[in-house]
Amino acid sequence: MRVILTQDIDNLGERGKVLEVADGYARNFLLPRNLALRATPSNIKQWQHRDKIAQQKKEKEKWKAIKIAERLKGAKIAIEREVGEEGKLFGVVTSQDIVKEIKRKFNIEIDHRKVELTEPIRVIGIKEVPLRLHSEVEISLEVEVKKI
Repeated sequence: MRVILTQDIDNLGERGKVLEVADGYARNFLLPRNLALRATPSNIKQWQHRDKIAQQKKEKEKWKAIKIAERLKGAKIAIEREVGEEGKLFGVVTSQDIVKEIKRKFNIEIDHRKVELTEPIRVIGIKEVPLRLHSEVEISLEVEVKKI
């Protein structure tokens, strides 16, 4: 039976691939679990259309990430915090704090998960923080933590 894979399946193929599988495998495993569709002409056409739309969406997201990267290239932000003895902060600077400052200073909305901060910043100083805006677009942002 010819099927279109709706998900990546190990040892079988990638999402969107049209392939021939045993009838029983398709009927008893792939189709009931919504891992594949029958490869009818209408399903193939519909899948190709859906794939084209998804590709356009990915390109649009990449273009948007590139534009944001151009605006933030070489940018520096400063975050002020209260400081105790030995330069230790009361609290920490998190990815949410960095995103809020980017929004305030540049009027750019970024998801806090795109800030690749391995752990919160706990001391005063300057730190380079990577931003992964897209799977193919990454920049570095200089974050300075100052005392109030």
